[in-house]
Amino acid sequence: MNIKSLLLGSAAALAVVSGAQAADAIVAAEPEPVEYVRVCDAYGTGYFYIPGTETCLKIEGYIRFQVNVGDRPGNSVDRPNDSDWDAVTRGQVQFTAKSDTEYGPLTGVIVMQFNADNASDQEAHLDSAYLDVAGFRAGLFYSWWDDGLSGETDDIGSVETLHNSIRYQYESGDFYAGLSVDELEDGVYKTGETSNNVGVAFGVGGTAGAFSYQVTGGWDFD
Repeated sequence: MNIKSLLLGSAAALAVVSGAQAADAIVAAEPEPVEYVRVCDAYGTGYFYIPGTETCLKIEGYIRFQVNVGDRPGNSVDRPNDSDWDAVTRGQVQFTAKSDTEYGPLTGVIVMQFNADNASDQEAHLDSAYLDVAGFRAGLFYSWWDDGLSGETDDIGSVETLHNSIRYQYESGDFYAGLSVDELEDGVYKTGETSNNVGVAFGVGGTAGAFSYQVTGGWDFD
């Protein structure tokens, strides 16, 4: 009798335990919604919305391989080379972000450039970084003397064409005109002179049918 009562009691206890487990069943947590990258076509091709924001981002760049051939083409103080040819490689990446403001699109640009003459002779530098809104631009960028109109090696106005500058440029259809104030700490000076760090430049240009034109001028206060 005691044994039977013990068995019945054990069975009841098991039923209570199993019932409690059924009542406390584990519920899987709801997965958080995933925000996929959306295409931003408001500023042209290649832009996408940064998740969680209304800012559009474009990432682009290029790789360039160049071979110089001649009489010791790489021979210099910082890049000695006894060979008759010298190969160099460049990789460049550009980040362009745009967002709407009451004054028009606000644009931010960062350009990084990486150059390699060989495995041990390499450099990385900030090629451009600026903000642009309503025709105003401020930051590190190339002047009109070297904006790609005639090629990337132009040095007509200065041997250095990359400056910290403030610029305003008016654009209307196929015409533009602008004025900039440039910091000229890295220019060329006469013997005994020192930089006073300032210059002004202007650019006027546009397109006329199949032709492009530009007039550029500048004044170095040194």
